[in-house]
Amino acid sequence: MPIHVSVICSSEAARAAVAALDLHGMGAVITAQTGNAQTLAHVLLREQSDVVLLELPEGDGDALVQIEQALHQTPATHLILVSPEHSEEFLLRAMRAGVREVMPGPISPLSLQLAVKHALLKITQANPRGQLQAKVLAMIPAKGGAGATFLATNLAFVLSKLAKRVLVLDLNLYFGDASIFLGNKTSVSTVVDLASQPQRLDPILLDSAVIKLSEHLHILPAPELPADIHKVSTQGIEKIIEIARNQYDFVVIDVSSNLDDVALKALDLADVVYMTLQLNLPFIRAAKHMATVFQGRGYTCDKLKVILNRYERGGTIDLANVETTTQLKVHRTIPNGHAAVSESINQGIPLLELAPRDPVSRALRGWAEELVPTGSAPQSKGWLHKLMKTA
Repeated sequence: MPIHVSVICSSEAARAAVAALDLHGMGAVITAQTGNAQTLAHVLLREQSDVVLLELPEGDGDALVQIEQALHQTPATHLILVSPEHSEEFLLRAMRAGVREVMPGPISPLSLQLAVKHALLKITQANPRGQLQAKVLAMIPAKGGAGATFLATNLAFVLSKLAKRVLVLDLNLYFGDASIFLGNKTSVSTVVDLASQPQRLDPILLDSAVIKLSEHLHILPAPELPADIHKVSTQGIEKIIEIARNQYDFVVIDVSSNLDDVALKALDLADVVYMTLQLNLPFIRAAKHMATVFQGRGYTCDKLKVILNRYERGGTIDLANVETTTQLKVHRTIPNGHAAVSESINQGIPLLELAPRDPVSRALRGWAEELVPTGSAPQSKGWLHKLMKTA
């Protein structure tokens, strides 16, 4: 069945140029009319379009309000806005209104053809897996300062080097900074923008919102300021994770130790929860309390695992003390590599890339290879071993 594409042009000349195009071979049926943002609701009702290109000659705030109202009834519509306005503020407002893409104006036959081809590709490949496959890993500190964000982001990086598609989901909604561990690229949208509008969430919107650090590693960042985090719903978080399961091999969630409803929803949906602590009394005490909460929610030892970060032998507290106190086996220890880890964080370069032979890098590599079945990514595994030898 062909996909229906509606084009709303700001002038009769643009409409005539669109009408002259023949894109039937691309699997699209195109209708074109003149109009503006006010026309959108009528077009959606009449044509039930899959894709809409709307020409907006100027960055008009009132037009974005009209667009949001029109899309409220058809949140699955792939709306492409054609506009000369590309300021960060305008792009963010457009995304919140439900716009999927903004491309430069004025509209032209070539830009239309490219936009339709891109939209068709995303729609037809939105769910290439056909079933839930991603493993969801949540990293949570027993208390602040455990190094959970560093472990979450760097484990995600190593998994991506094993040719696995990985999404890092930053749920530290109060000043989360997972993105700076991986290069600090900016995005006009955050987890708050998506989780506050679950009715509009789909694979295309998620793909357009994430920061693409590489072909295999993406991140959905937390907001820089917590002003709108009250808009985040548990339904929105559940929808993000549900969609991400179909698009990635791994979803790595960085969760704060603040166990609010949003955090608990993400943790409940995770396949494995890594509770991270260091080998001192305040961390162990906090881990005991947190383990009690999770065990009360039905988490088994297969789901809840203890990670000891910055581990050094020979202290007055040992692994046995941790296991006795938490009633959980220590799943994995990460050695103390303060100098290299600090340099990695300060430069925003993943540790495996900066210091591949560092003991912490080796521990992360072993952790990732435990998660990836043997032989599933031989080329990437060879890349890792080569890197470890030559650095």
